[in-house]
Amino acid sequence: MGKRKRIRIKKGRMAIFLLVTTTFIAAIGMSVYLYITGLPTELREAVTEVDAIPIITDFVPKETKGRPGQERRIKYIVIHETGNAGRNADAASHNNYLHEEADNQQKSWHYTVDANEIYYHIPDNEIAFHAGDGLEKGGGNLNGVGIEMCINPENDYEQTLINTAKLTAMLLKAYDLEISSVKKHEDFSGKHCPDILLREGRWDEFIGMVKQF
Repeated sequence: MGKRKRIRIKKGRMAIFLLVTTTFIAAIGMSVYLYITGLPTELREAVTEVDAIPIITDFVPKETKGRPGQERRIKYIVIHETGNAGRNADAASHNNYLHEEADNQQKSWHYTVDANEIYYHIPDNEIAFHAGDGLEKGGGNLNGVGIEMCINPENDYEQTLINTAKLTAMLLKAYDLEISSVKKHEDFSGKHCPDILLREGRWDEFIGMVKQF
């Protein structure tokens, strides 16, 4: 065998070795990435208030339709409005509703906010059914913390916006998320929600409020 032929064979083997090695390392890297990103987010420490706004924890029973207890990684904070303009439809009322209906339907969210207080219904790192997209990969239910803002007539909507912005800012910091992680219900299912905020063209204003806190 000639010297040049031996050199060509050696180079060919080296190229194959490098290709196999590179592919192997890339596969390991991707596996590690998927393993890490797939881990459930560690739940933040319990808090009873955010900037003097009371947070009342009253979790929906686990292993019900409304709270199956599936842990996941948090990627989004998803903003909603309740759409409930009835009198006394405040955060406490919606908390009662979630508890009453927990066994009956896959409808739930993590927080309800009004002008005076915040109710905390489901742990942040568990799925809830608020985004209208089932358990779609990358979707709002599977990856989002759902926040509902009350719109009942005796409620101060402007103060509710402020309280929601403060809660959202706290959650972003707690889970090391960027401001781009704040989403509208509309982003996942197309539903016009949060309705008042969108109808009045105030979404960017709300995001600005979150940034301030």
